[in-house]
Amino acid sequence: MATLRTSANSYNIGSPPPELVWTLVRGDTASFKVFVTDDSLAALFVPDWDIEMDIKRDELVVVTLTPQPIFDPVDDEHIPGEFLVKLTANESNLLRTGDLFDIQMTNTSTNEDSIGFGQVWTVARGTVVVIEDITR
Repeated sequence: MATLRTSANSYNIGSPPPELVWTLVRGDTASFKVFVTDDSLAALFVPDWDIEMDIKRDELVVVTLTPQPIFDPVDDEHIPGEFLVKLTANESNLLRTGDLFDIQMTNTSTNEDSIGFGQVWTVARGTVVVIEDITR
């Protein structure tokens, strides 16, 4: 049996993912970096995670992206905690202002004893703002 030890009537548990607004120009390539950490603020080993991003309009998926870990060009090692979300020019042509997206990570480490194995996490969610292109 649980005993309430304070006079509070409710408690907040968890928190919503950060809300992003991704502004881009129609027909342009666009990208942004994401930095992720664990609860102790240590950078995650991104290659242990599958990363997916869907952009939807009216419950219909318009574009699916697969963000990738970022690698250091000097030593070709991944940069801890960083991945890149990248949209091609053709993909940006499909988008409209108000489209919704989220970024989801799934821990796929081969070590089933590792902390977080199988964890699914929505890293961020947001909306798209599309600026019309002038030069074609």
